[in-house]
Amino acid sequence: MRRFFWFLIILFVSIWLGLKIAEDPGYALFAYRHWTAEMPLWFAVVAFLLLLFLLYGVLRFFDSIDFSLYRWKNWLHWRKKYKSYSKTNRGLIELIEGHWRSSEYYLLAGVEQSDAPLINYLAAAKAAHEQGAFDRRDMYLRKAHQLAPQAEIAIGLTQAQLQFEQGQLEQALATLDRLRSIAPKHGLVLKLLEKVYVRLADWKGLIKLLPFLRKAKLLTDDQLHSFEENVYLELLRNAAQKNAGLVTIQQIWQSIPKKFQKEPAIVYSYAKLLMAYPEMADSLEDMINKTVKKSWNKGLVELYGLLLTTDAKKQLAHAENWQKNYGGQAMLLLTLGRLCQRNQLWGKARAYFEESLRLEATPETYIEYGKLLEQLGETTAALQKYREGLVKACG
Repeated sequence: MRRFFWFLIILFVSIWLGLKIAEDPGYALFAYRHWTAEMPLWFAVVAFLLLLFLLYGVLRFFDSIDFSLYRWKNWLHWRKKYKSYSKTNRGLIELIEGHWRSSEYYLLAGVEQSDAPLINYLAAAKAAHEQGAFDRRDMYLRKAHQLAPQAEIAIGLTQAQLQFEQGQLEQALATLDRLRSIAPKHGLVLKLLEKVYVRLADWKGLIKLLPFLRKAKLLTDDQLHSFEENVYLELLRNAAQKNAGLVTIQQIWQSIPKKFQKEPAIVYSYAKLLMAYPEMADSLEDMINKTVKKSWNKGLVELYGLLLTTDAKKQLAHAENWQKNYGGQAMLLLTLGRLCQRNQLWGKARAYFEESLRLEATPETYIEYGKLLEQLGETTAALQKYREGLVKACG
């Protein structure tokens, strides 16, 4: 309806203009120097309008060409980006699947047009590392650092992890120490540093790291307790391997927190070291007694029976009190037999050895029983126990 209305208006205006032109067509005169041109006015107006429309068409034509060029350039740009994304994605997929050579190729091919070339270089470093191309690995890491120096933590963690995997523990430690100076509480830095210390058997360094692991809450309380206990155990075992002297052993013991000095496993490791020093027997007896009264530990009970203290009667009394708490344990009975023998209680010693063998026949018990029988003059019976112990030991 609206179109019809506009059509009528245009029609009436056209008729009106036609009538006016018919009454007085007028004329237009154009002169330039000695050139003149005369034409009806209506023709000049129509020609002028046609010229405007022609000019408008030309401008639209060139504008469409310019827009087409823009779209073409834009298409080329995004196509390059798409190819880059495709190569980067392909490289990451190849990396996950373990195809190191092709992964490195695609990652480097996509690096120029990538929005995150840092990822390309770090992943390429991993691919080169897995191929044993450590020079290329280090080159990619350097390029990553030059490209994004603000991402030093990410680059350093990648470098330290690869160094750790290669067995370059000292280099990994140096890298992680640098990262700790930048981010002292960074969880991944602390966890990787923990692994490096363990591989280096640097228990003192690990002990210094423990408070930071605790503050970072990287482990549960139970995990942290177990981990810390293992660290102190390794520290004592390391002292045993190095044949550390009494002063060093005691210094290590003093460095262990009080709550861990009550742990049976740690007390046992410490007690084994002190067994080589007879002058420590009395203090060691007291420590073992206090520990076993609270918690059963087979190793400590065995060591207790081998201690040569100045008061063998007190030792026996303590061990008999343990029996009230823990009942008939083969190792406890063996220890009681040894202590009775030391106190010259031959009958009780014999009974304890026999009961221990009934519960668990071990070579140690056969040998101790054989010594007792030999001491009592029962040579034949003693030889029989020695033979049985030898058979047991040989399996």
